[in-house]
Amino acid sequence: MEKVKVGLVAVASHVESGGERAEGILKEAREQLESYGLNVKMGKRIIWNCGDAVKVGESLSKERVDVLVVIHATWVQDTIQYILMNTVRSPLVLWALPFVETFSIGCVQHFGSILRERGVFYKYAYGLPEDKEVISSIADFSSVAKVFQDLKEIKIGLIGPRQTWRAAGPQDMTHEEWDLTDCFGVTIVHIEMDELIKKAEEKSEKEADEVLQKMRQSKRLGKIEVGEERLIYASKVYLAIKDLFETYSLTAAAAECYPEYGGLVNLPSSWLADEDIILDTEGDLGHTTLMLILQKLGKGGPVALGEAGKLDPGEGCIWLSHEGSSAHSFAENLSLVHITPGGERGTVVGFPFRPIPEVTVAGLCGKKGTYRMLIAKGETKSITEKEWIDGGRKLLVKLCLSCSTKEPFDKMLSEGIDHHLLLKEGNLTSQLMDLCDLLGVKKVCL
Repeated sequence: MEKVKVGLVAVASHVESGGERAEGILKEAREQLESYGLNVKMGKRIIWNCGDAVKVGESLSKERVDVLVVIHATWVQDTIQYILMNTVRSPLVLWALPFVETFSIGCVQHFGSILRERGVFYKYAYGLPEDKEVISSIADFSSVAKVFQDLKEIKIGLIGPRQTWRAAGPQDMTHEEWDLTDCFGVTIVHIEMDELIKKAEEKSEKEADEVLQKMRQSKRLGKIEVGEERLIYASKVYLAIKDLFETYSLTAAAAECYPEYGGLVNLPSSWLADEDIILDTEGDLGHTTLMLILQKLGKGGPVALGEAGKLDPGEGCIWLSHEGSSAHSFAENLSLVHITPGGERGTVVGFPFRPIPEVTVAGLCGKKGTYRMLIAKGETKSITEKEWIDGGRKLLVKLCLSCSTKEPFDKMLSEGIDHHLLLKEGNLTSQLMDLCDLLGVKKVCL
């Protein structure tokens, strides 16, 4: 995975006390940030005036850094910060130092007030480079900033009908699709379902059988409760999806499903998820974007999709379920994964979701001006075979949040959070909150 690229500069003034520390602190900060695996591009000089700010800013702009970290060795005129941020044009960290005579923290507070007035989100840090908490917070935000920047390069395939043909006359794309691009930066590529099906039909039995052999060897083929013809067809769809990714240079895709194409892409989606390839099975562009965000923030790995099925105050949990398209690796072992029929020719993947001590729960809905993201932390508990059978033999998740069962669901309803929920191993809640602030998306935190 490509390293996060950090622009690091120090600003100081000759008429203030403390500027002589700038050089040493800048070098120490570089070493500490690099110890966290960051690719640090350091300003070639201390920035004492506007001329320095222009030259250093232009140099870092050419490097296309993901985030700009500005160490305030002393108070400086805000013209210098203004030039830097408008030349580099990356998310910003304002770093204050704990020396009272420098008015460093006052300078950060002053410029932060200006940014707040202008609706510009920034992060601030306070302390010295040897403070691990300071460096860790900058490293975490730098990872968020990289995801924010990377979204502009993402292409998501929407496989299925164009809604505008029914609603907006000759317009080729909906305004909601434009809204998604305007807010998140992703580009949408329309692909007809007929193209996917045609590509699948063109694949040979030999190619499909090779896929099945690969899945068996890589432990991505659980208990088979379907005929061989459905497995062969799922393998052909898997190959066709890979062709579409290559043809259209896709980063991820969302495919039409219910009701006409139920199960068509579910098993291929499960296989692809364990290859870090996202294929949403609900035709949901927003959650496909959010899956990518969670995957990138989590440094890879699959993201699970579920829907609320039951509130269980006795167990203190929300039971999530889904027809089944999540990665095989979310099961405790392969013997618990069941491949069953779905739709006319499809296959679905059901299993009890394994216990994970810390998961991030997220959801995204809305349009321009109303985008809102659900952000929560929880854990998943073990599920008995009887509970799984009683739950319909689908994907079943026993999700416990850090608050009561009904309270979070009440809040989801009051905030208009839709029914698709995503799960990613680990706690990514603070990073998601920072990303929402960068994107201008409302946070709904449980």
